[in-house]
Amino acid sequence: MYTLLIADDEQLERQALRFIIEHNCPEIHIIAETGDGKSAVAITAAEKPDIVLMDIRMPEINGLEAARAIRVTVPDTTIVMLTAFDEFNYAKEALSLGAAEYLLKPLRPKDLLQTLQAIVEKVAHRKRKAQEEAELKKNLDQAMPFIKNSFIHDVITGKVTDLANFQDRAGFLGIKADSGVILVANIDNFKQLTRKTSELEKQVVKQRVYTHVCEIAGNGILIVPFGGDEIIIFIGYEGEVEQGQVERQVRDMARKIRDGIIQVGISLTIGIGRYYTDPLQIHKSYLEAISAEQQKFYIGDNQIIHIDDVPHLNVAPFHYPFNYERNLLDKVRCGERQQAKEILGHILHEIFTAKASMETVKACVLELLIVLSRAAVEGGANLEKLTLLNFNCINHLVSCSDREEVRHWIFDSLDQFMDNMLENRSSMNVRLINKACAYIIENFHKSISLDEVAQIVHLSPYYFSRIFKAEKGCNFVEFLTKVRIDKAKLMLRNPEQTVVRVAAAAGYQDASYFCRVFRQEVGVTPNQYRTEFKHSKPSSATVKG
Repeated sequence: MYTLLIADDEQLERQALRFIIEHNCPEIHIIAETGDGKSAVAITAAEKPDIVLMDIRMPEINGLEAARAIRVTVPDTTIVMLTAFDEFNYAKEALSLGAAEYLLKPLRPKDLLQTLQAIVEKVAHRKRKAQEEAELKKNLDQAMPFIKNSFIHDVITGKVTDLANFQDRAGFLGIKADSGVILVANIDNFKQLTRKTSELEKQVVKQRVYTHVCEIAGNGILIVPFGGDEIIIFIGYEGEVEQGQVERQVRDMARKIRDGIIQVGISLTIGIGRYYTDPLQIHKSYLEAISAEQQKFYIGDNQIIHIDDVPHLNVAPFHYPFNYERNLLDKVRCGERQQAKEILGHILHEIFTAKASMETVKACVLELLIVLSRAAVEGGANLEKLTLLNFNCINHLVSCSDREEVRHWIFDSLDQFMDNMLENRSSMNVRLINKACAYIIENFHKSISLDEVAQIVHLSPYYFSRIFKAEKGCNFVEFLTKVRIDKAKLMLRNPEQTVVRVAAAAGYQDASYFCRVFRQEVGVTPNQYRTEFKHSKPSSATVKG
């Protein structure tokens, strides 16, 4: 359906036009009629009809003046001028004002209908084209984040090697970039801040930061969220600009962004690369900005760091504190958590104060993680569970961006290792001690020793002795003695068993020594125990067993 306005000061003419159109053009809807130019302009501005049929001779303002006003406010409306005066000047002026046609009164219905049909086809074509363009723009708007991301990825990885291609792609994004510089902004402590939030909430925070950065930076600057918590800011320049001027501008921009973001309760650290006059070298600016931003590992958060501000890193050989490490591993194996943490703190202090690169620091603590896990396994940790812990821990280390994150990471890893070790060791110790006790009960009549039983359960005598006492509440000798005396008591209840035979059966080759041990444990001699058992049950006042 196409809309049309009739503007003619003669009512009879308006009625005639309406009759012809309504009876011959069902696709055209007449939205209004008016008899003066001023009303025609107002109605057109409000209703935006596709077509206006307008007489030149009208009161207040004539059709030519009205057409001029309509062309300014509603340029897509098609105007057909009507007049009873066959004068070339009117026709010329009307056409110069953008009128599609010029028709003479009295109108012949055939001429009017042919004109309207031609105009309808043009309007239909224009609407289809506008709809296609709107759809294309919608698709383009949806694809724009991917286009920006693709461009910035190719720039920072050095994949753009053709200057014309670079300029075409930059121009498409509205960036003038004969030269340029890159900044990298990173949300400080993002993982700690959002540790207890959902993934949706994390993305909302990132989007809010990105939106604020875009608003502060303004137009003409390419801003792309890129991997993790990074936001890349590419500032292009038309032609070459003096380097000092660029540096001042980008520092000011970085400060505005940082100070603007902090108002919403989030801090950013922004690294700034060098300015490059060759756009194909701008990937170097990105690498420099990354290196600068990573220096917050040493100097803290909420910083503006230009690559030229970064001191030369320590190039002297890095001496790893192996003396501390050996003590640390001993404490871990023995399950001494607090002492292990104190030594670990000393090791981290040595690593951090060496002022090595962040990559070197992470390599050191990664090696430390490996030896800690090995010590935990030696101390009784479950290897399968520890392997999964290691995998998760290593993934977390990659994302650590400052010393406190690394410190928290390694201490948390140590706690997890020792928790696993002590939990697994506890259940393993119970199994081993039960196995040892079963062996003792089965072989008590033999001359068995602590070393022999420790070897049976594959433990060192020292460690076996310690965990045996912890699990059973008595030492190895006390347990063995109790088993032997209990066996002797049962045999003494049989009057046919001599004390010598009972002693030998209980594992004592010397009967007199057996009697001393029996009296010490039970409170009476073997013969007294037998006599008391024969006459009555043993009294708790005279017999301990």
